Amino acid sequence: MKTAAALLLTLGLAACGGSYMDTDNAEPPVPVPSEKEGDWRLYGEQPDHEIRVSWESIGHDDSFGSDEYVYAWVRRAYKKDQENKEGDTFRTEYTRFALDCAKSEMAGIAVEYRDKDDDEVSRKDLAGFQWEFDPVTKAAYMQDFLLQVCKIAREKKAGAKE
Repeated sequence: MKTAAALLLTLGLAACGGSYMDTDNAEPPVPVPSEKEGDWRLYGEQPDHEIRVSWESIGHDDSFGSDEYVYAWVRRAYKKDQENKEGDTFRTEYTRFALDCAKSEMAGIAVEYRDKDDDEVSRKDLAGFQWEFDPVTKAAYMQDFLLQVCKIAREKKAGAKE
């Protein structure tokens, strides 16, 4: 029985035509916007860091066809070195968020860490909706961010139609 299951699994993966985990032909990840092209706007300040959002990155990703998600890059610039879960030392964290404005859901989908010289330390993809908000209360952590980004995306889309 185990042999048959292993054979079926192997045949199933072979039927994929070698595309499973094909990183050679994969689309490159969406790059973090540069300082100049990103139009980074102050979103908030904490004692140890400031948070900026790339206004230019707010919008839909046309490469996905009928994609209804809104995407945005967020930069957290720390005053002192930080350490992530993997043990990497970084000074700046860039997170790309996907927002489902209609469902009030949001997820971080990619994160990139850079050191004090702005050199990339690490980058990884993230998975799954991490925040689901009650559209009535509008009082949850990060819900203000979702509401503001969705509003900007609607305004940008309306402006593009004019």
